[in-house]
Amino acid sequence: MNALSPSLLPVMATPILSIKNFSVVYPSARGVKALDNINLEINQGELVVIAGVSGSGKSTLLRSVNRLTENDRAQMTGSVVFDGTDVLNASSKQLRQIRSHIGFIFQEYNVVERLPILTNVLTGTLSKTGFWASQFGIFKEENKTLSHQSLVRVGIDQKRHSDRASNLSGGQKQRVGIARALLQKPRLILADEPVASLDPITANLVMNIFKKINEEEGITTIINLHDPVLTFKYGRRIIGMKQGKLIYDKPIEAINRATFEEDIYGRPDAE
Repeated sequence: MNALSPSLLPVMATPILSIKNFSVVYPSARGVKALDNINLEINQGELVVIAGVSGSGKSTLLRSVNRLTENDRAQMTGSVVFDGTDVLNASSKQLRQIRSHIGFIFQEYNVVERLPILTNVLTGTLSKTGFWASQFGIFKEENKTLSHQSLVRVGIDQKRHSDRASNLSGGQKQRVGIARALLQKPRLILADEPVASLDPITANLVMNIFKKINEEEGITTIINLHDPVLTFKYGRRIIGMKQGKLIYDKPIEAINRATFEEDIYGRPDAE
């Protein structure tokens, strides 16, 4: 049989994120691994949900991607490669560049309540604007225009953009966080329990924003969730974590929901 010509050979996707033999230990953990030998690849354009109970390692995994775990003096071994760059061995300059391409959305919203909504979004340009320029509110008109567009994109009407962030509901504050991440024009969005503090209706509205952004703009998105209903509603690929270990990694259609929930979340002891 003749060999296939190069044009007919299958194209192998290059992962945007590759994590190999990765472990994390916090100093206060007395040798207990927050992450234990994680191996994971995420391809460009995927929407991935990481599921697990509190303490399973979900947050540590996301925070390790841009080395935020260093703030807690975590000891990291193995490798984390984002878009071809070794994150763990990156220089300060390289790390700033890496972080400029990753939008991180926190559970706590991370808005400055006293500042206008628009200014909160404009802080997403900090890596390009510079610290002192942002402190004095000196932003390029182009960035202001993009900030308005990002806020409208997540459902906040332009008439409200000059309002103080303190006037927003929890769901609206989280939308500001998403708009701020979009302003970075990220290649990867990491969302750590972004709807944990929201009521079910608002949580679905926010999750739909992530879904729409992923589908329409092709931004690779990884979301930590502890709610199994949201996990199965929005996850195309689901990763299950338990006690710092990655125990599931399958497309949604290949997962037995009942078995998955029992393994990940457990079940009440029989009386």
